[in-house]
Amino acid sequence: MRWGLVRHLSSLQLKPAGPLQPTTTVNDHRETILLYRALLRQCTYLPDSAARKYMWIHVVDRFHAYYTKVKIPDGRTVVRKNKAVDEKKLSGALKDARKSLKYIQRANDGHINNLRTVLDMTYGRVGKRRRQLIFKLQAPDPLMDDASVAKLSAQISQEPRRKRVPELTDELSALLKSQIKQPSTRFDRAPLRELAPKVPAVNIWQRKFPEKRKVNFIKAWYARTLDRLMPPLEAAEWERLQGLAAGDIRWDGPVPQRKLGTVRSGNPCHSFNRVALRDLPHRLTTSTERIVEKEKHPEINSRPHQLTPRFMRRLWSNIFQKCPRLDWDNKMKKWDLTWGDVEKEAALAIDPHKKLLLGVFDGVDDEGHIRPDSVDPIPCSVNYQGPQPVK
Repeated sequence: MRWGLVRHLSSLQLKPAGPLQPTTTVNDHRETILLYRALLRQCTYLPDSAARKYMWIHVVDRFHAYYTKVKIPDGRTVVRKNKAVDEKKLSGALKDARKSLKYIQRANDGHINNLRTVLDMTYGRVGKRRRQLIFKLQAPDPLMDDASVAKLSAQISQEPRRKRVPELTDELSALLKSQIKQPSTRFDRAPLRELAPKVPAVNIWQRKFPEKRKVNFIKAWYARTLDRLMPPLEAAEWERLQGLAAGDIRWDGPVPQRKLGTVRSGNPCHSFNRVALRDLPHRLTTSTERIVEKEKHPEINSRPHQLTPRFMRRLWSNIFQKCPRLDWDNKMKKWDLTWGDVEKEAALAIDPHKKLLLGVFDGVDDEGHIRPDSVDPIPCSVNYQGPQPVK
């Protein structure tokens, strides 16, 4: 059987391989440009001005990581793919970009989970900006003297890189102590419970804990702690978020979206567009109609929320309670953290500034008891004698 397969393969006439065809075509480049423009357009529709700016920069940076501007001989500037990026990785990145476009579209439509995630990314509760804020706290104190700098440099140069044990800076230690005291319901991540790693003295065989495992144990605790910490915001950004959550800063309302464009044939352009959820039927009468509509429009499964000032304040309050503010206390010589908290005042049914006729409360003291001098005998027409025996 094996020799028969060999004779069969040898009898085949194989054609010489031609030049490799490029996997990317003009249509792929056009789709990439349309996708890029659609993402930037959707970023301008976000209901928060800070989110519009951050997501715009985030999209531009992500695309520039794969594409760069190159000048061609005739003087024009064109966008070319980086040579270091392979086609498989590029196709995966475009797939993620399409998912991101749908995600931002749902946030603009008013889906609470999508919009909350976009705000979390904007204010550094998740994603790249959170890691950047944490990295600022990991930097050593710039006010160190020359002796401390020389000691730290000698320690780093003597110890191998794999044996270095990470340590918390003063800012991270203060943040860790303050976050442990906060209720766990304030955060979306797992709560922090330890101020320092508890390295066991012996292993499961009751032998001394190895030094290499101690270093790995401390590194794992350090990474786990940084993953759960909520970095502080700058004072100006923290105060602005406080004003938005409390309603002191007026919200300008949702950004009006551009109308659907048309192509040269006069038909509407449906590239990277979807059916507006506001146009879908809000109430379906029969189960058959629900099944048909859900098959046509999968986005009907979750209804968006209307973007109102009250809805946005609720979202900003949820983000604000996870954002601390870090200040240096000169008197106590330590870092002080203030967590965001919006006081919710219950609306009064009676306007306290409006004069009302409260004569029914005359003769009653401040504690609600009737004053002795205002008690009048109440005439009784029936002389009650108590319960009568049954005859």
